Amino acid sequence: MHAENLAGPDDDLERDVDAVIVSCGGDARAAVRALIVQVAYLEREIQYFRVAVSSGFSRQWHHKRWEIETDAGSENG
Repeated sequence: MHAENLAGPDDDLERDVDAVIVSCGGDARAAVRALIVQVAYLEREIQYFRVAVSSGFSRQWHHKRWEIETDAGSENG
């Protein structure tokens, strides 16, 4: 067996982390900033979709699942 065949989810995660840091010019702080911006964007998208999807269609799953609001997109942190 070769080591390449034993690659698991942790290896994929490390490869993704490295790719984000490289895409930000090697600056880990810029990489974290970019990821925070992306999370805030995705949270806003979820809010739009929650409005667009009827509670009957989703069987109110999203109302139960997203009761706790996150503050990644807020200005206070």
